[in-house]
Amino acid sequence: MKKNFMRAISLVMVLVIMVASFAGCGEGTEVKRPEAVSVKTDLKDVYFTFTYGELKDILPGDKLATLFENTNKKLDSREIEISYYELVSKYGGQEYFPELLNLISDEEKNAFVANQQDVLDYFNEKLNEIKTTGVARVSYYEDFWINHGDGVVFKDLEGNELDGQDKFKAAFRLYSDMGLKDIGKYLMNISNEEKYQVKEGDKDKLVATDFKEDLTNIIYPIGQKNASTLTLDDLYTDIDKETGIVTQPVYTSVVPTFVYDLDDKGNNAKYTEGELEGEYIFVPSELYRTINIAVKPELASVEKAFTIREKDGIFKEFEKASNYLIVNSFDIAFTPCKISAAFNAVNDQMTYATFEKNMIITANVTFKGALAEYGTVIVEFPCTSSLTYNFGWETTAE
Repeated sequence: MKKNFMRAISLVMVLVIMVASFAGCGEGTEVKRPEAVSVKTDLKDVYFTFTYGELKDILPGDKLATLFENTNKKLDSREIEISYYELVSKYGGQEYFPELLNLISDEEKNAFVANQQDVLDYFNEKLNEIKTTGVARVSYYEDFWINHGDGVVFKDLEGNELDGQDKFKAAFRLYSDMGLKDIGKYLMNISNEEKYQVKEGDKDKLVATDFKEDLTNIIYPIGQKNASTLTLDDLYTDIDKETGIVTQPVYTSVVPTFVYDLDDKGNNAKYTEGELEGEYIFVPSELYRTINIAVKPELASVEKAFTIREKDGIFKEFEKASNYLIVNSFDIAFTPCKISAAFNAVNDQMTYATFEKNMIITANVTFKGALAEYGTVIVEFPCTSSLTYNFGWETTAE
């Protein structure tokens, strides 16, 4: 009797579980549709409008197909919006890139630079908020490299270009790279070696700071209470002569991540009428803003966002190559420096910022040892110091 009772109870439980399982698949189940997000701060981000008909005569077939991959009807009148950031990242440097820029109207070109003050104010405000309050955790690393190539030039002490440039460049590349191997430690002014994490084959990286930590000596300009104090007068601009586009403005782009919308039955929703009938409906689930800033090469402007360091430590690092070359002296001239930053546009939290300090070094170098026959020469070379900050934010329970 007891066994029969247990079997009955077990059977009832199985039936209940089956009913509960199938109940989730019925028509009465509430469908949780994705919720579209929007930007928190409107910076009047500029997007350029193109038609399928315009682009099909310019872009290669594979790139055109990727751009319109979610479009079933390839009508010539079908429009698509592309930000300048997307244009540069996807097509910059390609032979057809000038043709794309030529499609942009004068009205769009004017709008492209109309919001620069708002964008710069936004960047300054958000970075200063992090530096002065420590509201975000910060991890960071800095790298330095020489841009070997045609920009490297060897001269005699009178300034005349020397013969045999390839021979000098090969020697300089080998031994300068050796001398700069560990320069990252000096650049970050590390006094506490325990904070320094070195991974073989990887860049030297610092552990993240704590929340509310003093960031005076971490975020550029190092040693100053505030971060960037850039104004529009400090920005570098360049206008393409053929297209009239300002190619180095402060520009901002919001790039969305899309997910399928759902219909009442939980299926991927489609348009039911109009030109888009039959095509899937997407909603933005994430929005990321990228801001790019070019800074004039004048020292007064560079110092408003970057740190200019003393030369002593760099001389010390070059001592590692002292069997082959000695750097007797050097002067620094800047070329346009660049800042790029990314934000979660839904909550205005900065996710990273990279500062690229672009320089041309003119150095007095004496070759030694196997290279002694080259004697003392002047070498000019372009180089970059790149410092990247990654920001972590406290999560709040929903």
